[in-house]
Order: sequence, then C-alpha cells, then structure tokens
Amino acid sequence: MKIGYSYILVLIVVGAFFLTPIMSVSGVGAEKSTSLPKSPFLNVEIKNIGYDRVYGTEMVKNNSEVSIKIALTNISREIEKSKLIFYSELVGEEGHIRDAVLKSGSSYTVEHKKVEEEVVVIWSGKAPEVGKQETFTLLDITHETTEGTYLVIDIKRAVTSEIIEDAGKAWYEAEEDIEKASWIIANATEEGIKVEDAELSLELANEHLNNSMECYSRGEPEKALKEANLASDFAKVAEEKARTAMGLTTYKTYTILVVVVVIAIVAFVFLIGQRRRKRGIY
Repeated sequence: MKIGYSYILVLIVVGAFFLTPIMSVSGVGAEKSTSLPKSPFLNVEIKNIGYDRVYGTEMVKNNSEVSIKIALTNISREIEKSKLIFYSELVGEEGHIRDAVLKSGSSYTVEHKKVEEEVVVIWSGKAPEVGKQETFTLLDITHETTEGTYLVIDIKRAVTSEIIEDAGKAWYEAEEDIEKASWIIANATEEGIKVEDAELSLELANEHLNNSMECYSRGEPEKALKEANLASDFAKVAEEKARTAMGLTTYKTYTILVVVVVIAIVAFVFLIGQRRRKRGIY
C-alpha cells in the first residue's frame, strides 16, 4: 500500500567573489560565468549583501529589495585595460561604479594604471515574484582581459515566500502521515484484518498529496498548502480506521478466548461434580 514520493525542493545559497575597475560604459550581452576560473588580476571583498530573509534563513523574500556592495582591491598593473561584464536577474536592477550607471548586460572598461587603491561597486534591485522556491543570480561579474575571460564574482540565492515554505513543510508532514498510515494498514492486512475503509482514506490522502505537488509545480502555493493539509487529514483518518479495525479484532479474539476459558472451567467443575457423586461424596 505504501507509495513513495520525492519532494524536489532545492535550497541553494551560494556566495562567491566579485569584480574589477574603471573607464567607459557600453551595453553588451552578458553571460553566466560560474564555470570560469577566478580572475588573477584583482581581489574582491564583499562589503554587504542586504535583503529580507524568510524564516531567518539565507533565502530571499520574493519582491523584496536587494542591495549589494563590493570592493575591488589589488588591481593588477600588469595589463593596460580589461572589461567587466555584469549580469543580474533582479527586477529593475541598477549598478554604479563611480559616476557610471550599469544594468544587466552592461560592460565597464577598466584602465588598470589609472585605478586607485579600491574601487567600490554598488548593485541593487528587487527579488523576482515567485510561486515556488527558485534560485536566481543576484549579481554575476566576468572579467575579459587580453589573457582570457575570468570570473570575478557570482552571487546566487534561493527566492521564496512564507506561504511557499509553509506549503513545502505541509507536504513533508503529509508524506510522513501517509507513510505511517500505510505501515499500520500493511500490518493489519498481514494479520488478515479487513481494512477497506482505511485503504480508501489512504487512496484519497495520496490523491491530495499528488495534487499538492502539481499545484506547487504550477506556482500555486496556496492551493498546494490546502491540498497538503487535506492529504494529512485523510492519512490520519486512514490510520485511525486501521487501528480501530485492529482493536475490534483483538477485542473479539479476547472475548472468544474468555468464553472458551469459561466453558472449560464450567466443564471441569461439572466433571469433578459427576465423579464425586459416583463416589458418594457430596
């Protein structure tokens, strides 16, 4: 009777290293660069990554403001120029290096020999509105040089909401309730106890659990939460019905046993009485 389900909800919190410096801005298509080697021509220091968190975790609350501040240090003088490429999935994203205004897809040309000791990059925007937990790139910066293309920094976070997390938690709890009810029903069946009503409730529990996952996948967390709670309710009903059936069977067994013992005692007393009368003992 037990049916296994896998709950695929991935919580990814990845912090990486950031960016390089100065001198002209142009619109260029940016690409994600997580597979690139780290840039050897500068160091990155994350000063701040600010956003509203869900349940005190590192997950970003959907539609909340995100702000990032990093500093580029130890910029190499070995090369004359290089280019920084910016990529971000934040909504209404905007970045600043000195007076330059940056967007996702923008590039920034660095004049290495003119760079001061530290270059500050500020980036902001809103986390996307989501219907299920998803991971987004808050900021990704690549470094194009004459020596090759490198990764400066890649910051990703899971974006979610309270209702999404409630739906996921309820799904897990419902799955556990179903597993427990399945185990009770399986034991009852092995003992030859009829538990058709319990099996029907368990089928309904599994149906609502499937519905919950489908709603979650469609980005409907409110419906997913409702279906998960229904799955849990039916699973508990199934368990109760199975336990009741087992209890009644046990009660009947004990009742029959008691009757047999009483009959045996009465028969024994009767036989003893018969023997005494035959011997003339009263």
